Amino acid sequence: MAVLLLAFVFCHCLGISCVSGQVAELTTEDIDAFLLEHNSVRAELQLNPLKWDNELASYAASEGGKCQFEHSNGPYGENLYASSPAKWNHAELAAEAVKSWIEEKKFVDYDQWSCITRSGDSCGHYSQIVWRNTEFVGCAIIHCSPEMGQWPNLVFCEYNPRGNFIGELPYK
Repeated sequence: MAVLLLAFVFCHCLGISCVSGQVAELTTEDIDAFLLEHNSVRAELQLNPLKWDNELASYAASEGGKCQFEHSNGPYGENLYASSPAKWNHAELAAEAVKSWIEEKKFVDYDQWSCITRSGDSCGHYSQIVWRNTEFVGCAIIHCSPEMGQWPNLVFCEYNPRGNFIGELPYK
């Protein structure tokens, strides 16, 4: 945290634009938190567990490090999460992010597997997590300074193969 503060002060005082967020170095505990939450819901549906992929995690860090809360439109499935205030317990933040995506299952119309309600709620994050063909996940946690955006915590998760194909059911 001291390094982030020092870098921010250095850039701010010299008028240099700091163009990237601080990508957290994930521990085994942090990665396990991501996998536990993803695979708990997949197990309920008798889907294969997701495996961690460092290449996907690097891609997530690269995209999230821009501190822009917007989808990359890259080659992978992608879930994003933002929160405030700043959190430094990364395992807790990982679990919080994935749980928020899983909560979207309440918006699913299971008869037609429709994900969008009249109120505009959707379940696209949830359906990516439970997409039957997805095998790998990699995530990153990024801390952004106030000058870089309104969210101090960003979580980006990338999925391969990607899911959410219109007209296809995620797991039936």
